Amino acid sequence: MSEELKLKGLILRETELRENDKFMTVLTDSHGLMSVYGARVRSQKDRNFSACQLFSYSEFVVKRSGDKCYLKEAALIHSFFIVSDDLVKAALAYYIVDVLSDMAREEDECLPLLRLGLNCLYCLTERSTPAKQVKAVFELRALSEIGYAPDLVGCRRCGRYDSADYYFDIEDGCFKCRDCYHTTEDEMINQQKKLNESEGIYPGSHLICIVSPSTMAAMRHVVYSPAERIFAFNLLDEALDEFGDICEKYLLCHLERGFKTLDFYRAVVD
Repeated sequence: MSEELKLKGLILRETELRENDKFMTVLTDSHGLMSVYGARVRSQKDRNFSACQLFSYSEFVVKRSGDKCYLKEAALIHSFFIVSDDLVKAALAYYIVDVLSDMAREEDECLPLLRLGLNCLYCLTERSTPAKQVKAVFELRALSEIGYAPDLVGCRRCGRYDSADYYFDIEDGCFKCRDCYHTTEDEMINQQKKLNESEGIYPGSHLICIVSPSTMAAMRHVVYSPAERIFAFNLLDEALDEFGDICEKYLLCHLERGFKTLDFYRAVVD
């Protein structure tokens, strides 16, 4: 039994096959992550060529038979391939689509992730948003979209909203104000003294990042703003570095894996 599907999606990956064919990994608006076989689409003479390139957002007509999908036709909506002209932006774009491929699932509701990916690629190709900011916003918002949004409303212990410094727990996704963190730290030290080395040592071993007020404001903005407003803020270089470091740590902790594309991006930036 086969069916015809009409959907929109962003091409995240491609695998070249013989005779100008290829498999495309597409993040779609209605069927989550989808692997689509495209016959002859690698040929520049094929009418679907431009719509089937990496970083292309296109409308697809697909024939699905069992667990396999075959491209019937495609129409380009917008190509972000120009991102390849800048090495840093290209490296970041490859990292973004790599993470999206890891997060998205077949038949899941992935429209928020699709919109986020498109928004990030638009900022890299059409706007002057710093690559560091695009990367950090993507990491934090993407995790928020799949259920790992940190609790940034108030101190986990006392509920206080503002603080001179914020102590953000990467693993638990929450923060404590300065007073509560030091109180908790003293309690942990006293508790640890009562434990011997064969028992649960390191009760306070979570990764804690000290966050400045400006960085915390940026994190709250990214997590709680509407999708169309997530890039509407500015940070000075030092705060942007801090923001980027925290968002990267948060993503790697909760996805529990690394990315070769991230390693390459780091190498290019450094």
